[in-house]
Amino acid sequence: MSERLARGAGALLERRFSRRGVLGRAALVGSALAVAPLRYLLRPVSAWAVIGPGDCRKGLCTDGYTAFCCEINGGANTCPADTYVAGWWKCSDYLGSGLCHGDGPRYYVDCNRMPGREFAGGCKCALDSCAYRRVDCNRFRYGQCNTQVIGTTEVACRVIVCEHPATVPGFNCNATEKTDNTTCKHDANCLKPLVSELLPQGGA
Repeated sequence: MSERLARGAGALLERRFSRRGVLGRAALVGSALAVAPLRYLLRPVSAWAVIGPGDCRKGLCTDGYTAFCCEINGGANTCPADTYVAGWWKCSDYLGSGLCHGDGPRYYVDCNRMPGREFAGGCKCALDSCAYRRVDCNRFRYGQCNTQVIGTTEVACRVIVCEHPATVPGFNCNATEKTDNTTCKHDANCLKPLVSELLPQGGA
């Protein structure tokens, strides 16, 4: 039944979109049907709204960490709209091949949802796939940045910088240091081609 529905959805889309677009949409519908068929068929939601952490049995979306902003922000290593720089932590000795390779320390900066605003899509897996970490789910704040913003909201995504966040103009961070070396292995393909990090352009 799921196969017939996916095939029918693909045929409908093909009349309205290019073949390349149809393949992507058909794959998404198929994923939604495979992960949560009843939810997708019985609720008035799009396939984009279906793939969330609770729907995944395995994959990075189940590891509890938040996705990198470049994965959901058109490849840009910046805070997206309706977010602000809320805090940071350090990986003491990054040995990967991505941004900050060869620098030693690597800094992870949290882009939290701005209070009173909604983050597009809400809590879900990045790129609506269990293979990517979650977006806008973890309600947490280290709190070294933009202390004038009151309260704790969800971490929408995270940015990587190679210099101390307290020295980055526009971040408004203090030097209170937190370290989490378990995240030194966290990486994303969109970080590898970046020669230098870009400053966040979020909604703060």
